[in-house]
Amino acid sequence: MTLPDTFDTFVPTNFSQLLTQVKFQPKYIGFAELKELDSTVGIFKSSLELAEQVYSPALLNHCQRCYYFALAILHSGYPSKSPFVPQISRDALVKEIYLTSLLHDFGLSTNDYVTSHPAHTMTFEFAGGIIAYEHLRAGYAASQQLKDVQIAQIAQSIMLHTSLFDRGNSSAAGTLIHLAAFLDIGGYGSFGPDSMATMINRDTVREIEEAFPRSDMAEVDQEFQTIEESKPTCLLNHFSQGAELGDNPVSASH
Repeated sequence: MTLPDTFDTFVPTNFSQLLTQVKFQPKYIGFAELKELDSTVGIFKSSLELAEQVYSPALLNHCQRCYYFALAILHSGYPSKSPFVPQISRDALVKEIYLTSLLHDFGLSTNDYVTSHPAHTMTFEFAGGIIAYEHLRAGYAASQQLKDVQIAQIAQSIMLHTSLFDRGNSSAAGTLIHLAAFLDIGGYGSFGPDSMATMINRDTVREIEEAFPRSDMAEVDQEFQTIEESKPTCLLNHFSQGAELGDNPVSASH
């Protein structure tokens, strides 16, 4: 399935408003076809190596699933060339999706690289965004592999990826990591019964979960609980918490 060469840089943040504006068509796309886009992000090897260093296997698999879930939603009709909406190129967006997905849970890591950082006492989304920002600037700014605006956009998307708003717009990468992360944690019913079925095909999800198994997701759930208890002012404690899937497959959820 051929992707458009550009996409809208922003869409409505609110889930219901997004569905009103965008007519998604969640057709099946195989995991092998999604992986063809990996050639676009090979230059970010140092980010993958850092993620492998700081994440547990369960968290790393979660981040990888989020990346491919986001790509699948992109294939399902994410808006392109809407009148009067600025555009982002396909390759630039895939890069932002990859790095946002890969780094979005830095703040949950118990690795010294994260826990020794001065921002670690902040809510995990902000801490992770700051750490990711520093990593991306150090690794890719001087070489212009990423522009300043891209690095800022990735960091902001990480900081806001758990936040729910009733109005306004979110960036393409910010929207896609938000949807993908909620899907992986809460399943197809994250925004209402079978709500995500309008955006992503279950067979595609099943193949992604086979490639990156959901084993030890209880460990990720425990990280959330620890954050909520140890940081009473964290963002997570401001939201109503839905049911978490744990090791149960997203593809079988409703």
